[in-house]
Formats: sequence, C-alpha cells, structure tokens
Amino acid sequence: MGAGSGAKIGLFSSIDTQNDETFLPAKEYSDSPEKLKDAITAKIVSLMQNNQLSIKNIRSIGLASPGIFKTDGTWLLPSNLVFLKGYNLRLALEEHYDIPVAIENDANAGGLAEWSVMRTELLYWVFGGGWGGSWVSHDGDIKHPALDWDGDDHSLHYTNEPGYAVPLATDILRTLFYSVESSFSRYKELLCEDLKIDQSDLSGPNGNKKTIRSEYILSGPGRCRIFRSIVGDDNFYERFLNINETDQMSDPAIAGQHISKLSSMRVEAAIKTDRLFGKCLALATQTLLKQAAKDGASNAIPICLGGKPSYALPYFGPSTQRAIGAMGIMSYMRPSIIDERGGNANLTGAAVLAEKAYYKNK
Repeated sequence: MGAGSGAKIGLFSSIDTQNDETFLPAKEYSDSPEKLKDAITAKIVSLMQNNQLSIKNIRSIGLASPGIFKTDGTWLLPSNLVFLKGYNLRLALEEHYDIPVAIENDANAGGLAEWSVMRTELLYWVFGGGWGGSWVSHDGDIKHPALDWDGDDHSLHYTNEPGYAVPLATDILRTLFYSVESSFSRYKELLCEDLKIDQSDLSGPNGNKKTIRSEYILSGPGRCRIFRSIVGDDNFYERFLNINETDQMSDPAIAGQHISKLSSMRVEAAIKTDRLFGKCLALATQTLLKQAAKDGASNAIPICLGGKPSYALPYFGPSTQRAIGAMGIMSYMRPSIIDERGGNANLTGAAVLAEKAYYKNK
C-alpha cells in the first residue's frame, strides 16, 4: 500500500517469482477501512481468476504499508492514511481467508526484499517524501522495529525511523551550506514555507532547537530545497532545461530527475546541490551507525538505497562515500537490487512476509 495513489497487489509463486500484478486506486477506499478490505478482496479474486487460480490456491498474504504498527498489526500511526488508525487489516484478512497474514512498515518490507537476494545483514534506506529505513539481520529479521511506539522520540531506533529520529545539528549545517556558497538560513525559510510553520516552531527530535530532523534535508523535497537555496534568484540553470522541465522544478516529485539531468551536464548549482546532499547524508550516516554499532552492527554493513531520490546516487554518492570514509566507516552504498531488476521492493518484501507467515504457522 502506498501513502498516496493506491495499492499494488502482486501474485507470487515464490519470493523471486512474481506472476502477475494489479493496482487498486486509493479513491476506491480512501475513507473507510471496510471499503479497503472489500476492495482488496475483490481485486484478489479478479487477480486469481486472471491466472486461472482460485482463492483456495492462496497460502499466505503479506502486507507492506507506510506507518507504525502495534505488535498485533493494528495501525498506530498510518502516515497520511489517517482513516486507518486503529484498524487491523492483517486480522481482517486472516479471518476472511483463514490463512496466515503478516503486515509490516514498507521500509522494513523493502529491507526484507533486499535481504531475500543478498542473504546477509544489511541496512535498507528508502528516500521519498521522507527517509525511511530498516536494519535486517543475517537471518532476515527486522532489528529494532518501531512497534507499539509510545510517541517519545527517544524510543525510536535510528535504523528504523532515520529521517524522523536522526538529528542534524544546525551549527554544522550552517558550515556545510556555506561550503557550497549557500545559506542555511535561506534553506530554513524555504522549509518553513513548505511546512507552513513559523521558524520558531522548527526543531529536531525531542524538540531540540539546535537540530532538525534529517528527513527535512535527506528526502526528495529536501534535495529540491537545497537546489532552490543555492540558485536563489539566479535562473541560469533554466538554459539547460526545456520549458516543461522548467515549469516542473517546483514539484519535488518531478524536479529531482531534472536536477540529476543538470548534474550530468555539470551545471554548477546542481553539482553543489548533490555535493551538499551527500555531505549531509554522511553526517546522518555517522550518527546512525554510531548507535547501530553499540547494538552490534558491523562497521562495514552494506547499505541498499531505494526510492526515486536514490536514482541520483551517482551524483551525491561520491560525496557521501568520501565523507564517511574519512570518518572511518567502511560501509558502501549501492542501489536497490530489486530496483535494478525492475521489481518493486515493497511487493517483493510483502512476498517475503507472506512466506515467513506461512512457515511460521505451518
């Protein structure tokens, strides 16, 4: 399930074999949990019939969704799917089909998808409107999931909710922005305009006024704001874009690919944007891995990146790797293996959840 347009439903005969896929638009369920359940079950019937199968052929179901859950699968904080708060879709489908059903945060599911190929301990980071993540053990278990969260930022492990929980110190950010001839003050103005808040209300985890949450910078919108703070009123970069691309530069969902185009053309503002994004990611990476190391993470744990902004890894990655290398961190970042294969990490992760649920209840 996505936080915006709707839900993808995949039919798998094994974790690495997806047979078919269908889509459920959010408008068909966007105001009622019962509508959601009914719409999903109807789509499943159609999907099975299209593959000459019956409902009896389903042995288990996995669900990947944004948000934080209770241990039993009830939505505690369902991201922007607010109508689902307090609803337990896992239990509803389990009772409907009388088969095992598992549900997990989508970033955790994406981490399980990467693990299903690599079969080793790893960190999975997905960038989009924010920065989500997971730490998957060598045996394929999510370490430190944010289940039954009490609302205290101190309770969140950095590896599970990095964008929300990992702080970035504003004094360091001022220096980093200055290094690319930009202003963190200007960035804060743009951020508060986007969030529709006053600068006096801007703070990091635990209300710390000397920090901001990492996802304010390390996300698709964050990268676009960095670019806007660097170019200011200078529209020289527009010479390298067509009219449609220029008009799309105010939309973070689209602008990122145009910034990457500018980086590939060696346009200075875009190069500075990705250099700064990479340095900020390195700073957050150091903070995250320090906590993970205390809990037994390897200093060389691989990091898989997913989400549209991660496609810009060739541009911001070198800056990040150089910086974390200078910090003595041996980890390397690589694109999502599932993305590289043309798959969907959330769907594949849901398949891993389904497989685990099946064998757990067998």
